[in-house]
Amino acid sequence: MSRIGLVPNSVTYDRIINGHGMLGNGLKTFSVFDKMIKLGHHPSHFTYGSLLKELCKGGNLQEAKQFLNRLHYIPSAVDTIAYNTVISEACKSGKLWEALVLVDQMVQDNLLPDSYTYTSLLSGLCRKGKAVSALLFFDKVMAKGTVPNGVMLTCLVNGLFKAGQSKAALYIYDAIEKEGVFPDTVSLNAVIDGFSRMGKMMKAYDYQQWGAEYHDEDWPFAWQVNLTLNMLIMECCKTGELGKASDLLNVINKLGVFPDINTYDAIVAGLNRVSAFQESHSVVHDMSERGFTPKLTQCITLINGMCRMGDLQGAFRLRDEVEALQVSPWDVAESAIVRGLALCGKVEEAMLVLNRMLRMRLVPTVATFTTLMYKFCKEANFVEALKLKGIMECCRVKLDVVAYNVLISGLCAHGDVIAALELYEEIKQGGLWPNTTTYTVLIDAISKEENFVKGEML
Repeated sequence: MSRIGLVPNSVTYDRIINGHGMLGNGLKTFSVFDKMIKLGHHPSHFTYGSLLKELCKGGNLQEAKQFLNRLHYIPSAVDTIAYNTVISEACKSGKLWEALVLVDQMVQDNLLPDSYTYTSLLSGLCRKGKAVSALLFFDKVMAKGTVPNGVMLTCLVNGLFKAGQSKAALYIYDAIEKEGVFPDTVSLNAVIDGFSRMGKMMKAYDYQQWGAEYHDEDWPFAWQVNLTLNMLIMECCKTGELGKASDLLNVINKLGVFPDINTYDAIVAGLNRVSAFQESHSVVHDMSERGFTPKLTQCITLINGMCRMGDLQGAFRLRDEVEALQVSPWDVAESAIVRGLALCGKVEEAMLVLNRMLRMRLVPTVATFTTLMYKFCKEANFVEALKLKGIMECCRVKLDVVAYNVLISGLCAHGDVIAALELYEEIKQGGLWPNTTTYTVLIDAISKEENFVKGEML
């Protein structure tokens, strides 16, 4: 403006001061204000409002109050907006008494509180957990003929739900609707969210369906309901109501928004829980296409589940995808295949994959060796089980207590207590602590052989 010969006026400075005030840039705000005064421009109530906003944004409530008091000496500098700015900050800071004092001062200055003032006070009461006080205050506001807005309604409904007062929340919700003020998306969102927090998923689902039918495709602020819909989907998945989760997923897509990573995680977990592994695999694909990386635990659970259901082709395909997406190191994905094959009874195939891993210098996990040892012990094939123990030691994979317990349990079950006791001594020499399972299995086996001295020692 200076280069082309234009001189900034008070409106220009107001805009710049307001911008810095919104960002909380205190030094810049007052620096521009000082420059404005030096150049002979007269500040307006908008200017002072921006300065108050900056002080409040920076958390300087006491300074904002002092500044507001000084403004009373300047004609037309103080208006309802200036008071509302400071009252809102006092409520956010939890200083409700100071907010109420400011309201009294406001009335004494012949400035009437508006819906923004009441909304700030309601929000402050709800934030402090004073739901009953908020309800009583709301009744007084209504008695004065104030028409409630969507924000006021949302604050109250949300606060009552959080305080566990669901009946009162719904009463307010229905009463406002009868007054001809139809609840907006945000307040409807608060109701759905409230029922979800209480675990009343059927109620939350019913309100969501009602909202979707009423607003149809022109549902305003659709992005605001995304969070609640995602949460509803997660809750439905947790409770096993996958049909409802699918319906809600369609609603999200209809609104033009997409599930977040937590929603995808919940859907995958829910599908895995009911053994719907093919559908779960499709969701994992969808996750990848949306730019989300599946979690390692999800993929491992899915691989094991596919193997258990006999879908070996799908399991191997998922293993390749996991490796391609670099979700996990190659050895972890291969180990999952070995465990999956072993758990579904295909021990020979599992050993083929294990041997291939060893030839490729990939070290299987402890859980993988333990699963195979368990299968061999169950078949009384202790030669192969102990051979796996030797391979672990060669690969420098340290046996944990669980692995030792598998071998000890297998040996005791088939009467080889001496070999089991040797492994027990090996546990102690290796610096590990035997657990309750170790002692229970050994004492039971020794008691059957009537070796009471050894049993008492254990």
